[in-house]
Amino acid sequence: MQDLQTFLDLLTKGRRLHISILDLSGILHTPMTRISFGNVIHSKHFCDMAKSTDKGYRLCLHCKALANARGTTGKMPFAGHCPWGLYEAARPVLIGDTVAAIVYVGNSVIDRAYTLSRIKKSCRHTGVDADALCREIEECEYLDDPQEVERLAEIVCDYLKMICEKTPRTADTHWLVSLLKRHAEDAYCTELSLRQLARIYHKNEKYMGRLFKKETGVGFREYCNRLRLEKAAGMLKSTADKVLDIAMECGFDNVSYFNRIFQKQYGMSPTAYRLHNEKNGG
Repeated sequence: MQDLQTFLDLLTKGRRLHISILDLSGILHTPMTRISFGNVIHSKHFCDMAKSTDKGYRLCLHCKALANARGTTGKMPFAGHCPWGLYEAARPVLIGDTVAAIVYVGNSVIDRAYTLSRIKKSCRHTGVDADALCREIEECEYLDDPQEVERLAEIVCDYLKMICEKTPRTADTHWLVSLLKRHAEDAYCTELSLRQLARIYHKNEKYMGRLFKKETGVGFREYCNRLRLEKAAGMLKSTADKVLDIAMECGFDNVSYFNRIFQKQYGMSPTAYRLHNEKNGG
């Protein structure tokens, strides 16, 4: 039996469809089911462009949270268009009566004119470059039969359930903590919050926060800030960019706050840190 990642790669080979799986139970926390983070989130270039502004990012997260809630509570397959006009099918993975995961198959277009109109409407609201996003739909999968993605979602769902019947789960780190870390490492420069992720994973925010701190020793916000500071420190060493620009690029919209927590982390200001490394050949 092929592992899940290999199976997903084979299904999408030579195609522009994208398959993502939302883990709601730790079902992907085994050697046979562990998949790349690109298959945990919407990682196609179209989606990355749509999330390139804060408003665009929040719109995508809001849409995903609603879809996840529908799959979790309804426990039935469904399909439709995202706010940007791409068509996607969703299928809950039921283990007994519990929704263990939700399979999404998308990055597809079934009506070009409709998709273009949705893009322009959403871009007016979010500030995303509409012309660039309209061009990007040529890199999506055009479908004559929308039921094709629904059938693919069913196939992935059945394969995942079959793997789970044959492979044990690991318990080194709680699956939810592992997912939160992956989200933080992928999107620490955005306004990522535990509240947003709690909505996406249909979990209690306080429970997630306690669990994360118990296993990592720090709160989720502090963990994200450490990642931001590591990125900033690297940029101070390797670039001549202004401190303000580095702070903004690393997700800090307040340079005074950035200077304060950088000083706390490294024992010196960002400017002093840069000068120190220049002097010592760092």
